[in-house]
Amino acid sequence: MEIGAAMNTGLQGMQRANQQVSEASQEIASAAGRNDVQQQDNANTNGGQPATETATETAQSVNAASTTDSLVSLNEGQTNFEANTRTVETADEMLGTLIDTSA
Repeated sequence: MEIGAAMNTGLQGMQRANQQVSEASQEIASAAGRNDVQQQDNANTNGGQPATETATETAQSVNAASTTDSLVSLNEGQTNFEANTRTVETADEMLGTLIDTSA
């Protein structure tokens, strides 16, 4: 593989990972906002009294699963970014070595 191609592949991977992290962060933030609104609605509906298992609690479970998936995606994006960073660093070192050797 050419050094330029390796560098380009690493940069593209970094961009994809950055987008993945951004999307996961937005999903986590919007899930937190939905959870706050849902808790306020529950308090207003129940007059501040705790309720038994309801559809809203089931929805909260689904939100928790969605948040967990988003956190996993966030961690995956970070790991992908770090791996692609190493690819770019390696290509950079190789290019530097070639320049030093030919000089």
